[in-house]
Amino acid sequence: MKVVTKDESIASLKDNFGKASAVVFADYKGVTSEEMNLLRRSLREKKVLVKVAKNNLVRIALKGTPKEQAVEKLAGPTVTLFAFGDAVEAAKAVADYAKKVEAFSIKEGFLGDQVMTEAQIKQLATLPSKPQLIAQLLSVMNGPARNFVSVLNAVQRDFTRVVQAIADQKGKQG
Repeated sequence: MKVVTKDESIASLKDNFGKASAVVFADYKGVTSEEMNLLRRSLREKKVLVKVAKNNLVRIALKGTPKEQAVEKLAGPTVTLFAFGDAVEAAKAVADYAKKVEAFSIKEGFLGDQVMTEAQIKQLATLPSKPQLIAQLLSVMNGPARNFVSVLNAVQRDFTRVVQAIADQKGKQG
């Protein structure tokens, strides 16, 4: 197996921090390797990379960026989760996993360049996903058009009913 140098690890972390839409740091002390593998498999589908790196390497990778000060207080065993897809789906998956596995706890994270606390990440997890939000928006946008078409059809429908009523009335008279 290839031995990765510190410089390669830092370069990889910098690259991942640059590409990720969201990053979550979590404490994994007490989590078994089986549970970590389950986490990796479940998050891989959501385009989330699970990476265990020394806190010091994370600090070096973020040196000179707006996120630098937030990681200074990282301590203990920390797993870094890089979300390359939808940040909300990633936050939901991580929050659900934290509920299932007691030993796993969210520390903090980033959404873009904004630092997020554990509470904010859990709040992000309660939001609807991007496809759900798009569907809701389209439904709202489609409402006025649907109502307009209904009004246009009502004129024809009502006219047809009036003509039918007149025909029925003349049929009874004649």
